[in-house]
Amino acid sequence: MKIMVADGDPELVAMLSYLLKGHGFDVVRAFDGEQAIKYWRETLPDLVILDVQLSKLNGFEVCRQMRQETNSIVLILTAPGCEDDEVYGLEIGADDFLRKPFSPRRLLARINAISRRSLDIPLFSSSSTISVGSVTLDVMGREATRDGIKARLTSMESHLLHLLMTHPGQVLPTNIIVERVWGTDDQGLQALVKPHIRHLRQKVELDPDNPQYIVTVPGAGYSFTKPRSTQGMCK
Repeated sequence: MKIMVADGDPELVAMLSYLLKGHGFDVVRAFDGEQAIKYWRETLPDLVILDVQLSKLNGFEVCRQMRQETNSIVLILTAPGCEDDEVYGLEIGADDFLRKPFSPRRLLARINAISRRSLDIPLFSSSSTISVGSVTLDVMGREATRDGIKARLTSMESHLLHLLMTHPGQVLPTNIIVERVWGTDDQGLQALVKPHIRHLRQKVELDPDNPQYIVTVPGAGYSFTKPRSTQGMCK
């Protein structure tokens, strides 16, 4: 697996490179946003560890450009207490975030979890597609279609939508969603669910402010429902 580390701190990049290489990963290093885009296009890494505070081109813009061209896994690094950065990063397509400072063990655990999700998603279903109402998810291609309108999904969005669509009408609590999608029981990650749901609605719903499919059940969780006019599974 090839990982790009993009951070403006040379010592951190060197430390992470040493750590990742020691665990069998190929590593590409970048020290500013322009380098990150250039080396990413040249090497096509499977996963990008991306600091949001890069010079020349910040990490948000780098992530946005990546999302326009590929479904590479993006793990953003944020400063402690910068919840707005975390939410915004998820909204523009990052798969996950990690707050600085972090331990090597925590980074490796997060990489292993999101990598496992990316590799395992075709195994979730015997079919490469699943449909509920007028929404279809292409599991292998990470693409959602509603009424013929297609939208590309990140790895995380694809996993989340798959979980919801394979439990139509069932209310899934946020802790269960985190456990199934993020692969952990870390309660601190429950805050990630809401922005991912919001982003999915923008891609799947006709009117994201009045969702018909991805419904919030106050005090309980989220459910993928079928509009009254399209009851029943599509074949």
